[in-house]
Amino acid sequence: MGRKLDLGLRESILTLRAVSNLIRKNNNKEAGSDTAPSSVKPRGSPKLRTPGLVAAIEKDLSGPNPLTRFALSLKYGVPATTIARVVSQDLEGKVQKKCRVHALSKKQAKQRLNRGPMFLRYINGRKWKTVITIDEAWVYPTDVNGIRKIYYEFRGERSLESWTKFWKESHPKGIMFVAGVCSRGKTAIRFVKPEAKINSEYCI
Repeated sequence: MGRKLDLGLRESILTLRAVSNLIRKNNNKEAGSDTAPSSVKPRGSPKLRTPGLVAAIEKDLSGPNPLTRFALSLKYGVPATTIARVVSQDLEGKVQKKCRVHALSKKQAKQRLNRGPMFLRYINGRKWKTVITIDEAWVYPTDVNGIRKIYYEFRGERSLESWTKFWKESHPKGIMFVAGVCSRGKTAIRFVKPEAKINSEYCI
């Protein structure tokens, strides 16, 4: 008895579906279209990576200072993951970090351009072995005359001297040293005396 009732329910469900399909097809024929009515939503979400979006993102990324993925997401109203897929899949691009170089003024760039050929002629032959390149740098011992930015508090005990940090603090003591490199290897590290005037004579 229960099995016959179950089969009857299945037949009624199939009948209702068939009727609804016939009604939908009839409505489409009367409207002059064989497609589904506008009230029925298509399966799946609409495609966001349209050709127009890909072209616009490619234009935004072609300059020397392109927008980030988050900025592009806010500009076009799409998720950042969609921007990432456009860059990696549609444009076959990859994010790279810029190389840090020294900033040269126009005057410095012109000087190097004018003096470059003369310098190449000067080190022609075996003279390049007599050239040495040196540079100086500062080292700041943080343990000398310096105030730390952190402190430790044990068992809730706090003293004003331990956790306060005054805006006018003594800077750590700095030490300048010079080192060089040439064709024969590197030089020894030489420390510069305090208040010394760095010029060509002192470097020699």
